[in-house]
Amino acid sequence: MNAKRTAIAVAAAVLLLAVTGLMRAQRLTQAVVPVHYDLHFTPNLLTLRFEGNERIAVQVQEPTTSITLNAAQIQFVETTIAAGGLTQEAAVSLNANEETATLTVPRPILAGAATIAIRYSGVLNDQLRGFYLSHGTNRNYATTQMEPTDARRAFPSFDEPAMKATFSISATIDEGDTAISNGKIVSDTPGPGAGKHTLTFSPSPKMSTYLVALAVGDWACVSGGADGIPIRICGRPDRKDQLGFALQAAEFAMKYYNRYFSIKYPFEKLDILGVPDFAAGAMENAGAIFSREELLMVDENNTSTRQRESVADTINHEMAHQWFGDLVTMRWWSDSWLNEGFATWMERRPIQEWHPEWDPRLDEVRDTQSAMSVDTLASTRAIRTPVESTEEINQVFDTIAYQKTGAVVRMVEGYVGAQAYRAAINAYLTKFAYGNATGEDYWKTIAQSTGKPVDGILSSYVTQKGMPLVSVETTCVGGKTQVSLKQQPISTGVPASTTWQIPVCLKRGRAGKAEGTTCALLTRPSQTVTLDGCSAWLFANADSLGYYRTAYASRDLASLGTALQGSGLSAIEQSTLVEDAWALVRLNQQNVADFLSLSQQIAAAPLGPAVLSAFTRINYISDHLIEAAQRPAFERWVRDALKPVADELGTAARPEDSEERRSIRAAMLYTLGYAGRDRNVLTLARRSVDMQLGNAGTMDPSLANTFLELAAIDGDQALYDKYVAQMQRAARGRQSPYRSALAYFTDPALRQRTLEFALSPEIRSQDLPLLVAGLLARPPSSRETWEFVKTNWDGLQKTGVFQGLPAIVNGTGNFCDPTLRDDVQRFFEAHPARAFERNIRQSLETIDRCIQTRNQQGQNLAAFLAR
Repeated sequence: MNAKRTAIAVAAAVLLLAVTGLMRAQRLTQAVVPVHYDLHFTPNLLTLRFEGNERIAVQVQEPTTSITLNAAQIQFVETTIAAGGLTQEAAVSLNANEETATLTVPRPILAGAATIAIRYSGVLNDQLRGFYLSHGTNRNYATTQMEPTDARRAFPSFDEPAMKATFSISATIDEGDTAISNGKIVSDTPGPGAGKHTLTFSPSPKMSTYLVALAVGDWACVSGGADGIPIRICGRPDRKDQLGFALQAAEFAMKYYNRYFSIKYPFEKLDILGVPDFAAGAMENAGAIFSREELLMVDENNTSTRQRESVADTINHEMAHQWFGDLVTMRWWSDSWLNEGFATWMERRPIQEWHPEWDPRLDEVRDTQSAMSVDTLASTRAIRTPVESTEEINQVFDTIAYQKTGAVVRMVEGYVGAQAYRAAINAYLTKFAYGNATGEDYWKTIAQSTGKPVDGILSSYVTQKGMPLVSVETTCVGGKTQVSLKQQPISTGVPASTTWQIPVCLKRGRAGKAEGTTCALLTRPSQTVTLDGCSAWLFANADSLGYYRTAYASRDLASLGTALQGSGLSAIEQSTLVEDAWALVRLNQQNVADFLSLSQQIAAAPLGPAVLSAFTRINYISDHLIEAAQRPAFERWVRDALKPVADELGTAARPEDSEERRSIRAAMLYTLGYAGRDRNVLTLARRSVDMQLGNAGTMDPSLANTFLELAAIDGDQALYDKYVAQMQRAARGRQSPYRSALAYFTDPALRQRTLEFALSPEIRSQDLPLLVAGLLARPPSSRETWEFVKTNWDGLQKTGVFQGLPAIVNGTGNFCDPTLRDDVQRFFEAHPARAFERNIRQSLETIDRCIQTRNQQGQNLAAFLAR
C-alpha cells in the first residue's frame, strides 16, 4: 500500500473506528485453517447494501464443536458446517469488540476437511474500508479496501496475513456495469433477475485476505501488456483519455521487474484502477491494484514532469508489492516493513532506467531525510514494533515502515554490492514464495547468500528504535589519514550505550581529485580507519547510502565547504551534507548562522539539487524562527542569497531546460516570494495566474503550483472565487493544486471561507484532512484552524484513523508556540485517541523541539542578520 503518496507527500487505508474505544485485532487460533474461498457478491448501488454467499474449505486440526473467524458489520442469514458426510446448522455468536464470529454446532466436527457455508448481508459503507461506496459523477460505485483488517467487513474470513488461501470470486451486478477483481473474467451470464448479469473470475493463487479485490461500476479501460501479461489501466469513462501514461509506466515496470526477479510476475493479469474515493494512496491487491485517481491520471497537456513521476512511483510501488507482500507476505503486521519498505526500496528502480533525467536517486535521499526527521524523536519506534490491536496495526504504516526501511535496505545493498544483493533477495523470494516470512527469515537468507554479516546490521536497525550520529574527525599522521569514527544515539530517549552495526563508507579528496569509496563496519562506540596518504577533505557517507547522521569536526566541515565549489561531492552527497547540518541545528548542536552561511555557499556553487534542501529549510526558518523585528533583514538576506540562482535560471522555463533546472527554478521562485517576499516574484505569480485563469496564457506545469500559492498570499476575494470555480471545473483534472493553494490566502475572511468549504460536500472525505493540515501548517491560519479542529472534532472523525485524522494531528506539529502546544496536549487528554496516540506524541515533541530551537538559536540568528 502506498500511504506515502497522499502525504506528499505524503504518506501509505482510512479505517474509521470509535477513537475512544480500543478495537482489538483478536488473533485466531490455528485449530482451523482455510484452504479455499468461494465468494459471491451481489451489491445494490441504490440501497447501498450487498448480499454475500460464501463457502470456505477448511482443514480442521482436531475435533471441535466451534469455529471462530473474523466478521464485522455482517448480518448472518444462514450458516452451516459440513464435515465427514454430515451437514450441521451452526449457531452464530458475535463479538463486536473482537470483530469475531464463533460458529457452534451440536456434534463435533472431526479432524480433516470441512466446508463452512454462509449466507449473509452487509452495508456498502461510507467509511472507505471493506466493501464500500464511492461516488462518481451522477452515479455510485462499489469498491474494496481490505488492508489491514477490513476483509472481515466484506466477508466472514480468517482475516490474518498468515492464513493464506485461494479465492474464487463472482458477482451479480447491474447490466451496463462491469467489475474488476483479482482474476480474469472467465464467464459473463445473464441474471439471475431482470437487469442483472453475473461475472465469474478465475481462481487466485494462494494469498492473504487483505489482498482480495472487487470494484463494480461502468469502468473504461485502456489495454496493453508486457512479457505476455495483459495489463489494463481503468477508471471512470470520462477520464479514459488520461490513462495512457499510466499504461506506459506499468508496461515498462513489468519488463523491468521480470528481468530483476528470478520469479516472473506471479499473477495472470494486471489491472490498475483509479477510484473516485480511495483512502490510501494506492493498494497492491493481487493482480488488481486500486489507486486514487490523481495518482493515476495524467492530462497530457497540463501535467508537470514531477506529477508524472509521482504517477510512475505509485504504479512501481504497487507493482513491486506483487512480489513483496503478495507473493511473499509478512507473517504478522509487526513485520509490515517487509512489505512496505521493500516496495519503497524498489519503486524508483524502473524510473532510473526509464527516465534517468528525473534523478530518482535524489528522491530516495529525500525519502531518507523524511524518515530521519521522525527518527530523532523520543516518540519514534523500532522498525519492528509489536502490534495486536487494529489501532496499533494502523500506526505501523508510517515513515518508519516505508522510508526508513527502504533506506536501510539501500544501505545493505550498497554494502554487499548490487549484484550480490539481487541474488540474495531472489533467494529469499524463491524460498518463501506463496507463503509467509519474518524479519529473521529475511536477514538470515541475505546473510547466507552474500556471506557478509548483514544479519547483524539489519537486526540492529530493525529491532532498535532511533538512529545513530556518526562523529568524524581526520588527522594526517606519517603520510596517512587517520579517520576517527564515533557513534552515539542521536534520538532523544534512546540509551546512550545503544550501538548499531553501521556500514560507514568514506569518500575523500586527494591531489585535487575525488577518490573511490572505502567502507568500514562500525560496530563499537569508536573505531579508527587508516587511509593511505593525506586527504584534502573527507565525506563519511559516500553516495548518501548510510542511514545515520554525520557530524564533522570544524576543520573537516570547512574543508567540505571548499569541496562544494568543485566536483568532489555529487548532487545527492551535497544534499545529505545540507540535511545533516540542518539536523544538528534543530538539535541545537550547530549554530544556525553556520547553516545559513553553508546555504549561501551552496547557492553560489555550481547549480545542483542541494539548493532545494537549503530552500526548504530557509522557508522553515521564515515560518518559525524569525521575530517580527528581524523579518525585513531576513527577507533582504533571502533575496541576496538567492540572487546567484535567480540570475542563472531566470523566471521563465525554457524548452531546453532539464528537469533539475525546472525543479530548482520553481523552488527558487517559491522561496524568493514566500520567505523573501520579493515583490517582482509575487507580481509575476499573480500576473501568470490571472492570465491562466482568464485563458489569456498558460503557466508552465513546473511553475503552476508555485505561482498558484504565491499569488494567493496577497489574493483577494475575486481570486479566491476563481480558485474555487477552477476546482469545480477541474472534476476531470487535478483539483489538488487549487485546493492546496487555498491555504495561502492571508485575508481572515477568506481563511474562514476555506474552513467552511472544508466541511462542504464538495470536498471528498479523502481530501479533507489534506486541506485542514495545509491550513494548520501555515502560521497565519494555524490558530483559527486549530479552533476549527477542536469545534468539529466529532465530524472530522469520518476521515478515519489511518491517513485522515493522523494527517490533521500531524499538522499540529507545525506549531511553534507554547500556548498552542499546551492546548493541543489538553485537548487530546480530554479526547483520548488510541488510534493515533503516537502521532500525538510526535506532534507535541516536534512543537517542543521548534520552541527550543527558536529560544536557543534566536541570538545566533539575530547576530547573523546584523552583520
